[in-house]
Amino acid sequence: MTKTIFLFSTIIYVGLVFLGCQPNEQRIREIVEEELTSVMQRTVITDVNVIGPYSLAQKVGNFLFVSGQIALDLQTGELVSKDIETETRQVLDNLMNVLRKAGYDSSDVISATVYLTDMNNFAKMNNIYGGYFEEGNYPTRATVQVAALPRGANIEISAIAYKLK
Repeated sequence: MTKTIFLFSTIIYVGLVFLGCQPNEQRIREIVEEELTSVMQRTVITDVNVIGPYSLAQKVGNFLFVSGQIALDLQTGELVSKDIETETRQVLDNLMNVLRKAGYDSSDVISATVYLTDMNNFAKMNNIYGGYFEEGNYPTRATVQVAALPRGANIEISAIAYKLK
């Protein structure tokens, strides 16, 4: 962050010098702060299908923080839980839907967290999961076993995405 502020300060100062005016240090700080504030705007991505007091995602600057997705059928609101493979596909379809809604895609995901109620489902989940991301550009990931998930789900996945603008 300090390097970014220094870079912005230098660029702005050099630009203003070439324009024939030399702002004082306080004005440079104000300009840098204005620039950083405009870049770090926060946008809430929400949907009527959210089942609690949370946002589907929050966009902060170029980052997108996506809430955990479970295998809810977006048309019916029912949990899709025939087997772990079907449930994993629905979770990832829901995740990709949130990404698209915010203008991102799977290639922008830099980190994911997978919550499983049974670690014995890891291999099956992993097989499906890998198909949703470009080989060689997989996001970082943590997978943890939990005692329970909302609505009796067997899997939940949250993600962080970053997109260069």
